[in-house]
Amino acid sequence: MARVRVKLFAEYYSLAGNTREAVIEVAENATVIDVARKVEEEFPALRGRLVMGDRLSEEVRVLVNGRNVEWLEAEKTRVREGDTIAFFPPAAGG
Repeated sequence: MARVRVKLFAEYYSLAGNTREAVIEVAENATVIDVARKVEEEFPALRGRLVMGDRLSEEVRVLVNGRNVEWLEAEKTRVREGDTIAFFPPAAGG
């Protein structure tokens, strides 16, 4: 098992009961999608916000150690012990 730090922002923070940060355990060869599923298990109000089927939701933005997964391997990006995974809802405004 690997322990990773998860950070939740904006409405995700609120839906997770005002939890900004959590440490979760995932399998050694886990990917970002595995982490997102685990976060949805830990915080049921987030179900359907992070994962849609076998992909990340189109609305979620995910950073692994500060790098956008869109520039890595998207939901297939591997995570390792000690990584920080941040989940952001879409930004709005003008």
